[in-house]
Amino acid sequence: MTPVLKSQRWSDGYGSNGERTMPKKEIRKRGKREVYYAACRYRGFLLQDSLETTDEKLAVQRLAELKLQIDKGDYQSWKKTWNETEADYLKEDGRYEYIVHKHLRPFFNGKRIMEIINYDPKTGNSLVTDYFRVNGDLPESSLKKHARVLRWILQRGDRSFELPAIVYQNKGFYQNRFMSVSELGEIVSYLDDQHQSVALVMAYTGLDLADAIELRWRDVNLPEEMIRTLRGKTGIKVDVPLTQAVSDVLQFRSRVRRLHDDRVFHTVTGQGFQKAWKRALKKSSIGWNVRVKDLRHFFASFMLNNGVDHLTVATLMGHSSVEMLKKRYGHFDDDTLRKAVKVFDKIEGQSSNCLQNVCKD
Repeated sequence: MTPVLKSQRWSDGYGSNGERTMPKKEIRKRGKREVYYAACRYRGFLLQDSLETTDEKLAVQRLAELKLQIDKGDYQSWKKTWNETEADYLKEDGRYEYIVHKHLRPFFNGKRIMEIINYDPKTGNSLVTDYFRVNGDLPESSLKKHARVLRWILQRGDRSFELPAIVYQNKGFYQNRFMSVSELGEIVSYLDDQHQSVALVMAYTGLDLADAIELRWRDVNLPEEMIRTLRGKTGIKVDVPLTQAVSDVLQFRSRVRRLHDDRVFHTVTGQGFQKAWKRALKKSSIGWNVRVKDLRHFFASFMLNNGVDHLTVATLMGHSSVEMLKKRYGHFDDDTLRKAVKVFDKIEGQSSNCLQNVCKD
């Protein structure tokens, strides 16, 4: 028989002689609300955690989850607070700092990981599902980013955590126009130097804001005039040749490069750029809501309107198919549409013959 430690016998269901006995009650009520707390020792750990419920059956189940975390060796990390795991994430990956500060932190601030991921088996509700219900008016594309960041942060507390099924209420916002070259130039003119550089790189490479501000010098090959990087959203590799505008920006940034920081834009944050863009747009004469995302749209739509084929554009943008281009970026201007239908005028004599036939009828 496996030896049983004296400190474990009573709480683990063993009597003093090592025989299996009925365990003592391992949970107890506390406070005016009579919330259940763990009150036992398991495998050398003293469990006194709040089980966040007044339902005894649910409390027993959550105690079992605590013990499972101990068995897996994850109990200490599972007890971490949101603030601790958020700090770990931001230290390693700051691409979605804006989502963390603007949306996730206000909702989960101060809560423990075990509190966040615990769910009610009767209803399937948890703080995670509550978050997506409260923010359900945001576009699906935005909430999918929130979901990725939330999963990454929570997995720093519980490596096995997976998001529950999420029903997206708002299927998304799709811009019905794209930014012109003159509009881009006007907004950029109201940005300060560091934000101008980021905006130009986004507009002429198609990189998202998160990927642009996290661009590393190791991803840039100035002699070959290429950027070779991975999209943070999908992990898809993209190779983008440098336009003259982007080459000029990178040449300038290389002169202020930091020795111990490989980031091209080491002074720019996502939140800071968002605020700067909104201020610049407000100062401009443009009367429609040009979003930061429209810099990426500009890249795709400008090429499509100038005859670049869909497959090439999809490849440059890191899409696995051309469907997204048709769905989101295919904003054709009037001149492009007029040029398209003019191909019918090239059919010699076709128009006059058809007209004569119509008149005869």
